[in-house]
Amino acid sequence: MTAYDYAIKRLNNVMKKMTITKIHIRSAANFLGLMGVATGAIKGVVLPVLALVGSGALGDVDGGISKISTAVSSDLGSIAAFGIGGWVGGAAYAWIANWVLHFTHGISVEAK
Repeated sequence: MTAYDYAIKRLNNVMKKMTITKIHIRSAANFLGLMGVATGAIKGVVLPVLALVGSGALGDVDGGISKISTAVSSDLGSIAAFGIGGWVGGAAYAWIANWVLHFTHGISVEAK
């Protein structure tokens, strides 16, 4: 057996094990809150602008700016609502996940 074969054999026998026992509630809530804000921004800003551009209803520059600002400002509340909903949902998800991880003594992942 060569040194290379011996090294490969030892490398194949090494298993890395990671056990997840807890999820930090505030971190999960902040992450999902930011995802909610991003989703609300897409819904409230990007989609109305794309709809106006796609329909060809912009007209001249001043009229286009007016129509875009009206479309965007009419739906700004959804950005905040999606952010708050995402934050509360993230906190609830992390809390439930922590109880599940507590009762199951964590989730173990093994990889070579």
